[in-house]
Parts: sequence; structure tokens; C-alpha cells
Amino acid sequence: MGRVELTSRENLEHIRSSAFESEHAWLYDASYRQHEAAALYLELAMEQWHASISPDENSDEQIRIIKTQITIHRERQKALRPHLESGSDQIDEEGNECVFVPAPNQWGANGDLDEESESLSAIQNLLTWQTSYSPVSYTPLYDLDELPSPDIPYHSLLDPSQATTTYHLHRTREWTGSSGFRKYIYTAREHSDKYALYMLETSHRGDSQVNAADFFRVAEYPQMCISILLSGIDKKRISSDSSKDAAYKSRCIHLRGPFSQAIKEYPDRQQKIPWSPRRFTYGGRRFVWKQGDPHDDAMPETLYEYQKDWAKPGSRTGKRCDDAKPIKLVWGEKKKKGKVDSYTIHFRGGMDQVFREILLASQMARQVCLFTAMD
Repeated sequence: MGRVELTSRENLEHIRSSAFESEHAWLYDASYRQHEAAALYLELAMEQWHASISPDENSDEQIRIIKTQITIHRERQKALRPHLESGSDQIDEEGNECVFVPAPNQWGANGDLDEESESLSAIQNLLTWQTSYSPVSYTPLYDLDELPSPDIPYHSLLDPSQATTTYHLHRTREWTGSSGFRKYIYTAREHSDKYALYMLETSHRGDSQVNAADFFRVAEYPQMCISILLSGIDKKRISSDSSKDAAYKSRCIHLRGPFSQAIKEYPDRQQKIPWSPRRFTYGGRRFVWKQGDPHDDAMPETLYEYQKDWAKPGSRTGKRCDDAKPIKLVWGEKKKKGKVDSYTIHFRGGMDQVFREILLASQMARQVCLFTAMD
């Protein structure tokens, strides 16, 4: 019996991964059928789960994951429907052309990390790998001296024909377990604002700080894509009136993705309002997050590249200046939907998937910390 269950589970994972791989291969009808098969299998698994176990905290979490997976596959079917060979209309209900966006998966990430791609993430992978291991027997395809010079602006190396990548950010739901922790689930939808491509999850209780989050591609959920750690705020720096004050104070963010070392973002002034400027290196280049809107703390930050920074003359709190050019690599905007503010984040065209995911995970984690104070 155990062997049958193992084989069935392996078969499910194969169907699920094939559904997303077919999206990227433009096999839309096949992908639709595979998503349908995966959703039906998961629905059956949930029925069996309910019938075979007594409720507890672990089973609640498993059921939540299964429900999320079902929702993902049903959403992918809706996204695919206008593009099927059966002749579905490729114009949506608002009269706009339906443009299908495949859900990002490990295929794209692996391509970005390959040295032959010459992407910024491939350079980051090479630099961190050599720092961590550097075996004599390994010869990279290009020498470090041959890497693009930081004197050449990163934006000028991007393909100008590539369109801006846009994600709409939404707090889709909250789930509270018996432990008293609230589950924050934050999604990034594609340009049409209909279908989720990424998710970020974290737990929070009113008397605690958010100190970790998990970032997922929906194509691989619940397999984590990036793990995020946030530094804590000294309780002496939190107002006695409300522990929520901690959400507005700057934090260090460590993002561990596909590299042997984490990407580390450090604010100029730790545990001070606002969160930015916050600096990090990636692919041998230096980047800085700056406030997107000084009047809206939750607005996505704006990303710039710089080469040098220095202490601001006369500052006693750690303020710094830099030589960043006014070329935005990432920026955000806010939209009002009823009583809820929703945020959109834009990435300059041509940025590779892995780098974009690292940046998106950083911004979503920061926003979730702020939302714990606003809710």
C-alpha cells in the first residue's frame, strides 16, 4: 500500500511539473489537460485526507497547502483558456488582447545561472562559487578579468527591445492557526493583474516582529525559491506605546536563493526610519534601494546602481551620499481599489529572472513587515 501511495505522489509531481513545462513550450492544450489532471488529483487527495485523519495543526497546514495548489492549477487553466486550439476568444471581457505569461520555473533560473548566458546572475553565481570553493580543477568559461567593467552602467547592458516587467502585489488572505500566529500570504500577479506568478508567506503575532519569510514560484509551490531573514529591532528602540513601531524601522535583509552565499542588504542607518537607503552588491556591482515615496512607507522602493558612497558631511546618524545616476532599475506605484491600496512594481526590461526574483522577494518581505503595523 505504501508503495502505491509513493508512486501516486511521484506521478502527481510529474504531472504538476509537466503542466508548467508545457506552458513554456507553447503546448497550451497539453498544459491545460495536465493542470486539470493535477487539480483533480489534489481534490481527491484532500477528500481522502479529511476522511483518514483527525484534525490537528499539522493537518490544517497540509490542507491549506493542497487548497493553494488546487487554486494555482485552476488559475493556470483560466490563463490558458483563451489560447487553446478549440478557438477560445483571445480578447478578454474588457476588450484587451490576452497575452499569455508562462509561470516562471526552475528552467528559466537554470538558464540565467549558466555561464554562457552572461547574465548578471551568472556572474553572481561565478563570483560566489569561486569565493566559497574555487577548486583548482575547475576552469570557468571566462576569466574574472573579462567580466563587464562596473564603469559600464548596468542599464546600458540590458536589451532595450525588452519590455518592462510588471507585477501587481496583493495580500490575498490571512490564516490564523491555533498557535496564535497570523499567516500573511502575499502574491505577485502578472501584468493583467489576474494570475499569480509568485507568493511570499510569513507568520506574525501581535507582540512579535517578522523575522523570516519564504518566497515561492507558484509553479513549484510549496518548494521554496528564496528564504529571507530579517534582523531584529532592539526592543529599547521600540516605543512603549506600540510594538508596531518596529515595522517602520530599517532592517538588514538576507536573501538566500540559488547561490552559495546570501545576498545581504544593509541600511545606511540601522533601526532608523525609513528602511532606505539600503545597499547590496550583486554580480560585482553595487546597488541601492531608495524611498519610492517619502509620504507612503509601503510604496515599493526604487533601485539604482552606484559606484561610490561616502558619509554625508555633518551627519551624526550614519547618513550617506552616493554617485547613483537617476536611472531607475526598479520602481513602484500605488493604485486604489475600493478601500484597499494595491501596489505595482516595475522592472526595467532585460533583467534576468533570478535577479528579478531576488529583488521582488526583498520588496515583498519589506512590505509585509510594514503591513503588520497597518492591519
